[in-house]
Amino acid sequence: MYPTSSLHRRTTRLVLGLAATLALTLAIVTPTSAAPVGETTEISDLAYGPAVPGNLLDLYLPDVAGDAALPLVIWHSGSAWFSNSAKDSADAGAVAEEFTARGYAVATISIRSSSDARFPAQGHDVRAAVRWLREHADAYGLDADRFAFMGNSSGGWATAFAATTSDTLELPGEEGVDGTSSAVQVAVPFFPPTDFLSMDAFAAANDLPMGFAYPHDAPTSPEGLLVACPGEVFPTTLLSIQDCPDETESADPTSYIDGAEIPVWVLHGLADPLLPYNQSLLVYEATTAEGNEAKFTLVPSAGHSVTDIIDAEEATTWQTNRGGHETIEESTGPSWDDVEAFLRVNLNRARGTGR
Repeated sequence: MYPTSSLHRRTTRLVLGLAATLALTLAIVTPTSAAPVGETTEISDLAYGPAVPGNLLDLYLPDVAGDAALPLVIWHSGSAWFSNSAKDSADAGAVAEEFTARGYAVATISIRSSSDARFPAQGHDVRAAVRWLREHADAYGLDADRFAFMGNSSGGWATAFAATTSDTLELPGEEGVDGTSSAVQVAVPFFPPTDFLSMDAFAAANDLPMGFAYPHDAPTSPEGLLVACPGEVFPTTLLSIQDCPDETESADPTSYIDGAEIPVWVLHGLADPLLPYNQSLLVYEATTAEGNEAKFTLVPSAGHSVTDIIDAEEATTWQTNRGGHETIEESTGPSWDDVEAFLRVNLNRARGTGR
């Protein structure tokens, strides 16, 4: 059931050195210093769909010299699918500050919470936000051919879902698709939940620090409430996600990987007390198995926190190019400049400049 690649074997060695008890850290992104581009205009509460506040986004537009259309970073903050106002989180504003300072437009988005609707509503919302931004690109000076998606935790799930469905014009049951592409050109998911069915078993088998997390298989877990597996006798009584394997698998972004995919860089902390690292590893291995380009960074000291990953003292990054060649680099955690460089290279490649 689980990967047995060299990556998996090497990470297993790192697991053995973890302490049994870890402090739970907050997933807050702290801005690093960057040369200002100019004043940034914030446009709040733009409705990309009918479910308010679940279908709202904020748009940050930097004042950049010249009249070239701006590349766009779409950010979704994690909330375990409990919040329908994730765009207002502290880390969303911090990411907007990071990337507007580097000349990007930034859209921070909300999607419907699991209490508002069950999956696939959230996946459809992610794609609807991308379409709305593309349809309104000219009005806001955005480059419709250079869209990046990033997010953390359940926002990382949204990022992975946007990435792996980018080659699909319309998903089953998806409404409002009028021919506009839902695709993004590059994605950076931070510690995304992906294969819900494997979480608990993998964590237990590898002695991972899940002491702060409730069982992911439970009906009342974030994943259980998202999938909302109905009981046969009493449909309002939810069952474990293990009782709905097909529906649960459809919420796994890796289940949509088939052939050519966009470049992704997945990042995860080995000391994450909420989500085991195999969730990110599976994205990397599934996409590279299909001949795609991807990166995976594992940070031994990082918990469930973007700030633990950015500029960490120690990290290992596996990278596979389009030719299938894998390299492994032992280094520090990436800086925001490193993340921006990954976006820029792949956005420009998608646009055909090759820079």
